[in-house]
Amino acid sequence: MLITLMLFCLGLFLVVKGADWFTEAAVSIARASRLPEIFIGATIVSIATTLPESVVSITAAGQGYTTVSFGNAIGSIICNTGFILGLVNLIRPGRVSGNFFIVKSAVLILYIGVGFIFAYDRTIDRKESLLLLLLLLLYIILDFFILKYKQNQNAHTVSTDKARADKAKSAAYFVMGIIFILAGANLLISNGIKIAGLIGVPEAVIALSMIALGTSLPELATALTSLRKGYVSLSIGNIIGANILNITMVTGLSGMIRPISIMKQNIYLDFPAAMLFILILTLPCFFKSRITRVQSFFLFSGYLVYIFLLYFINI
Repeated sequence: MLITLMLFCLGLFLVVKGADWFTEAAVSIARASRLPEIFIGATIVSIATTLPESVVSITAAGQGYTTVSFGNAIGSIICNTGFILGLVNLIRPGRVSGNFFIVKSAVLILYIGVGFIFAYDRTIDRKESLLLLLLLLLYIILDFFILKYKQNQNAHTVSTDKARADKAKSAAYFVMGIIFILAGANLLISNGIKIAGLIGVPEAVIALSMIALGTSLPELATALTSLRKGYVSLSIGNIIGANILNITMVTGLSGMIRPISIMKQNIYLDFPAAMLFILILTLPCFFKSRITRVQSFFLFSGYLVYIFLLYFINI
């Protein structure tokens, strides 16, 4: 049991560290190639920060553990919104940026609804997975134009020093990041399944809690750093974007590998919890541009209740 836990923790470390290296290398390569910074922010960075969830879920799907694959995706949405945003904004409430936040929140609510409709028949097949990937493409295009409008002339103000970063070093970190993520994903899944068997809980429960929290560590680290520096609002938009990528990119790519089996619990507990947390987060912010401690309390305490139901109530 101890060795299994150690290997599971090693997998978490490899996934998070690999994602960090991959993200930094991807940005450096993109800047050295003189891609607009607006494009980097709208696509490469946001997709790279969700890479742990993507690789873990795709690897799980390839190994036939599609309940783990989907559990990680929907579990990350719940963890991001309930645990991370709830905790951080409970300590220090943050402000949100008006129309930009509203548009992205509306997209997230719509996409969660579409995901629920696809999952309701207890399977997300390849056609539905392809539609989720098309929704991802639409989101990236929308994000690109919103950011371009928002930043206007600042889109191309890229630091010369950063643009001239050592390509060989960036390429090395890029490759090392991929290797770490792949190795870590395999350790996470194989040992997560063993832990599930040892403690007598379903594989999907481990995916919805331990694996989901592990793959959400980049978002948690960003949120805690923002909290320390007094910029809590920076993490809010990042997590909204990460949630959109979880329902589209992570689920879509996993479903293209192998059709995803949806559990009864996903329909009656996980989707409602995800939607409830997102509505608690977003709806009050449509009327006032900040997250209050009351919202944060309901998010964080709701996440604790969700974890209790996950482990102790058989749905």
